[in-house]
Amino acid sequence: MYLENLAKIDEAVMESGCRDEGPTPQVLRNISSEVRQKSRLHSNKLLSLQFMVQKRTNSPDEVLQKVFLHPKGVLLWSQRSFEIYQERCREDIVYLDATGSIKKKEKGSPPFYVNELVVRHPHKGSSPLPVATYLTCDDTTASVTYFLEAFLTDVARAYGRQAMRSPLMLICDGSVVLMQAICLSFVKRNLHDTINLYYRISTGIATKGDFEVPVLHRCLSHVMKNAKEMCRKNAPNHYNLAMHGFGLFTTATTLEDLEDMVQSATVVFSSPSSEANVEKHFHNLQKWLQNKGIQLDDTAKPQSNAEDLQEFNGNKFGEHFREVISKVPLDIDGEPNPYFSKGLVSHINKYFLPYALFPDPTRSRYDGCLT
Repeated sequence: MYLENLAKIDEAVMESGCRDEGPTPQVLRNISSEVRQKSRLHSNKLLSLQFMVQKRTNSPDEVLQKVFLHPKGVLLWSQRSFEIYQERCREDIVYLDATGSIKKKEKGSPPFYVNELVVRHPHKGSSPLPVATYLTCDDTTASVTYFLEAFLTDVARAYGRQAMRSPLMLICDGSVVLMQAICLSFVKRNLHDTINLYYRISTGIATKGDFEVPVLHRCLSHVMKNAKEMCRKNAPNHYNLAMHGFGLFTTATTLEDLEDMVQSATVVFSSPSSEANVEKHFHNLQKWLQNKGIQLDDTAKPQSNAEDLQEFNGNKFGEHFREVISKVPLDIDGEPNPYFSKGLVSHINKYFLPYALFPDPTRSRYDGCLT
């Protein structure tokens, strides 16, 4: 509309720089907003949405499903999104993401979050496709679980019980709320039991039924974002080495490989003195980094404003690595260890290793580590 209005302005007026006869995009947006407000079924936005739900015609393109008053929330999906979800979840990754930046916070109202279930477009380079959306001010496990269960229930109504099969793989940002909701809705276990199930798989003691659950992948970019904050706080003098070491953990493809890497990192960063043991394990880390093509450098700088680290204890991975770290022989006597970083390994063990075997989607179904 803005471009059409500009085209109607006389050429001489345009050359003079005058645009008064052509309304700006902001003016047009204001007009559009006023038109939408006048077309509402009620002056109250939530009641207007409820009236829209009551007037539904069950068209395959209708997306408004449910509206909640306390806490405020809206569920959005359509019959066509069921088709897309059914097609993509059987052969590709399903993402669950949340953001609080889409809807502005209103006065006297808690912040709103948008949760979306997203699948990748079948054509490479095309935008991802959201199949279900949940706008809510209740960012809790129960709330997000209800959203996922409501969507899956409607999918089952449309396609029958065969549609209840879980996706092959799911990815989220590592939020405990999202991971708990995914586990309860798709794995039918809580997060604690799901992690222990993955532990059985990684140690070779899993049953046939254990392999029928979907893979839950913790987004690697979010993991590394949190690692930056952790290394900045706990290894400020050796930030680059700590980050490269942490990146090395993510390349491990077996539990044994990860154990060896954690043991070497523990000796290097936790030994107060530097003797033959520290030198040996430092060279081990250096060798792994070279084999993986990771180059040490001093140019990278720590980034702040990383997401808060979240602790999750009491699972088999956490217990396993606590035992591994407790048995590592440290150098106590001799010259001071220049790589000593108090608290670094304990933070890794507390916040990251309990999630260690959330598999990497770039590898096979249950092959991968700290992701």
